[in-house]
Formats: sequence, C-alpha cells, structure tokens
Amino acid sequence: MESRTLALVVALAGLFVIAIGLGLMYAGGPPPAPPRPKIPAPAVTAAAIKYSGTIYRAALEQDAHSYGVAPSPYEEMAALFPYFDEWSGDRSLKVGGTMETPHLHLQLVVRREAGSMAGQLYRADHLVLTIQNRGDRYLAYRVQTRVPDEPRCETKGDAPHNAIVLAPHQTIRRTECLYRSDERISVRRIEVMEIPRLGAYYVSRMPPGLILYGRRTSAGHIPLAGSLCPQTFSWRDIRDGADRGELGWRDVIDFYARHNCEEYSFFRSYRHRTDPDEPLPARPPEIEAAGIIQMPAP
Repeated sequence: MESRTLALVVALAGLFVIAIGLGLMYAGGPPPAPPRPKIPAPAVTAAAIKYSGTIYRAALEQDAHSYGVAPSPYEEMAALFPYFDEWSGDRSLKVGGTMETPHLHLQLVVRREAGSMAGQLYRADHLVLTIQNRGDRYLAYRVQTRVPDEPRCETKGDAPHNAIVLAPHQTIRRTECLYRSDERISVRRIEVMEIPRLGAYYVSRMPPGLILYGRRTSAGHIPLAGSLCPQTFSWRDIRDGADRGELGWRDVIDFYARHNCEEYSFFRSYRHRTDPDEPLPARPPEIEAAGIIQMPAP
C-alpha cells in the first residue's frame, strides 16, 4: 500500500513539473513562427545601370572633369539643341571671296600647306577655306563643298582642324584642293547646331568620315580633347539611313552631343530631340523591348 502511494506521489510530482515547464514555455504566448525564407532582390542588370539617369548625371560631372571643363548641368544636356539649315544651293566662291550666314563666316584663301604624293612630302599652294564661328555658343557644323576636279584633290595636304565643332568665335582652316589659277569651289550646304560646351567635347571625338562628313573636307580632324572614339556603332546604318532620307546629320550630332561615345552607341531610330522632358540617356528599342526600367535621377 505504501509503495503504491509512493508511486502515485512520484507520478503526480512528475506531472506537476511538466505542467510548470509548459506554463513557463507558453507564458508569453504561442512560440514564434519560423522565419519566412527571404525573397532575393532582383539582380540589377548592367543595362539598368548603364541607362540609369543617376549614373548618367554622375558621368556628366566625371567626363567634364576629365576634359578639364566646367560640368554642363543635366537640364542643359536635356534641353533642345537649336538646329539651323542655313544654306542649300550652289554658291560659287573664288579666292578672296567671302560668304556669311547667321552663325558662320567663310572665306576662300590660298595658303602653302604640306602634302604627300607617293610617299614624298612636299609643300604647295592650296585652296583653303576658313570657317569662323560668329557667335558666343559652341557650334557643331557641317559645310559641304564641291571642287571642279575631285581626283586631283586626293593628293592635297590636310590641315589639322576640328571638322565637327567650333568654339565661340573660333576660326579653323581646312584644305579644299591643290591650288590652280582662277579655280573656285562651290558651297552646297551649311548646317549648324548650338550645343553645350560638354556636348562639344563629346561630339568632337567622333570620326567625322563615319558620321556623314566627306573625306576630302574632314581629313585632318582632331578632337577638342582626348582621342577619337572607338567604332561602337554601325556606320553603314547611318549611311543607309541618310541615303534613304530616314535620318540626317542633325540626328547623329544631336545624339553624340548628349552621350559619351565610349558608353553609348547611336541607334537608327534616334531623332533630333524635340521633347526636353524625355529622359537621358536615350534608350534603344531593344532596351525598351526588354522592359528595363530606367532608374530615376535624383
């Protein structure tokens, strides 16, 4: 009888201890649920970073610093760049003759310049066209001319100059052909675009022969700073688009005056900007189709 009583006491004591333990365990409520597995954040693609407005703004400051110029604000780079088709026709220009448009002053002169033929260097009189920026803004420009005998001009010398951009009030000299007595040139078309200072440094690094400039008149081109850009775009697309009348000089210049050519490549559907609120950098169709959301600028 005593043993049964002792066993009962032990059993009750055990139940009491278990009850106390359970009470302590649940005194603060039910046990916390196990943590839910974390959903990994979507990977930020290289394209999303590249086409981020924040990254673009930072690059404007970095590029200006590397060129040694004051930064151009985002708002200035996003603004509409005024374009002027200032002359189209057949204007004959003789030696000593001048021509003026609202933005440019042209004069044809004779100068002795260096050239080469069959590997031999020489100095000879050349027909030289001087082109002056008459205003206070940086200009992208294209002055198209024709000479009477194109093959004879292939051996002319090439004067160093910037074939794409003129600084305020700057004058450049470019060779048109070897000089022959009483020879003239014909001015066929003059186009200009007013651009920011940083935009001038950007676009001046382009190889002019690949962006709708003639080889004869753009030879000798040197950028405002840095080296010529690598060819990261299809120049045939530009030429073919221009030949079909789908795009023009102003479209290509407008793009490269806003974008560092080492980071962004012209795409065929780009056109001269008409909406200042459209974000930069410009996004090609394949980026739009991929659904990459442009990260907002601050």
